[in-house]
Amino acid sequence: MSESAAPEITPPDPLPPSASRRFDRLLNFLNRHPLLLPTASFGFGIGSFMLVQRGEHLAQVMAVIALLGWPWLLAEGALGRWIARHSRGRLPVATARFMTQQAQQELLFFSLPFLFTAMQWVPGQMVFVALAALLAVASSLDPVYWRRIAPNAALSMGFHAGCTFVAALVILPIAVKVPVETALPIAFAITGITLIIGLPRLIRSTDDPRSRKRRLVYATLVMALLGIGWLMRAAIPPAGLWVRDARIAASIDGYTPGPVVKSLTQAELANGLIAYVAVRAPQGLSQAVIFEWRHEGAIVDRIPALIDGGREMGFRTYSRKLNFGESPAGQWRVDLRTPQGQLIARRAFVVR
Repeated sequence: MSESAAPEITPPDPLPPSASRRFDRLLNFLNRHPLLLPTASFGFGIGSFMLVQRGEHLAQVMAVIALLGWPWLLAEGALGRWIARHSRGRLPVATARFMTQQAQQELLFFSLPFLFTAMQWVPGQMVFVALAALLAVASSLDPVYWRRIAPNAALSMGFHAGCTFVAALVILPIAVKVPVETALPIAFAITGITLIIGLPRLIRSTDDPRSRKRRLVYATLVMALLGIGWLMRAAIPPAGLWVRDARIAASIDGYTPGPVVKSLTQAELANGLIAYVAVRAPQGLSQAVIFEWRHEGAIVDRIPALIDGGREMGFRTYSRKLNFGESPAGQWRVDLRTPQGQLIARRAFVVR
């Protein structure tokens, strides 16, 4: 009985040495200029922000380019293994991490200018923007990113989730024209999906049952943070909206308000007051807003309005209040919020 020879299997062609050398030269160049990519990413964000304020369609294209970073973040592990396998080891799995770092930098630095301009000087929004800025800085510091974040499956998963959430808040209203109050729950949902996709990598990253248990506890805590974040969603800046003007006035001529009013007597309330805003929004975005009139912290009126994007000086609208009750003396405040409660603008006045 004769044996047949096994068919010869030709392995895939290795990556040409010239391509490997070009990649090595690229890494060496970036190592010598560590601030080049973060600076370029931040410039990309600033340029996009300026175009959005001018209502240029190119800004939407730039937002779509930033949006392309999401699929890479979701598939980093599989892509890294694919690169290592098809390059026959010439390009390591770490190549995917390098590309992921650049995608995160692009998304975060693209988002920061929009978060800064939407931020009101209230503690919750200031903390949120500071955390987003911290993520951006960490993504650009190679010793921190490569030695602490990238090798740690739990930290890497949390970092992915944070980048995804921040980018979703900004990119959805600009690129897809999704209203801010709709973009917010979508951002939470996408972030939850990102965490679920990252769980297998987290579980496979160690053979120690105790370590696996700790990491699963970490993942559970991160998911719990999403729930806490939803309860505290009013502290998230309404990215994409920019207040050009906001004031309390005693009169208005068309859409031109009178002088700012900060203090007045009860007798001067006879003709009512105007809460006026001019809010800049991306072109094509139609955004619902709510004027909340508060007396000594308690809501006394909620008046809805609508803002249309694309106007350079901002869409102008106002809320007029005529009835201040029998005892109007005290501290008053008018908050302009999204339907989800995110603060857009706040102005206060005193009735003597």
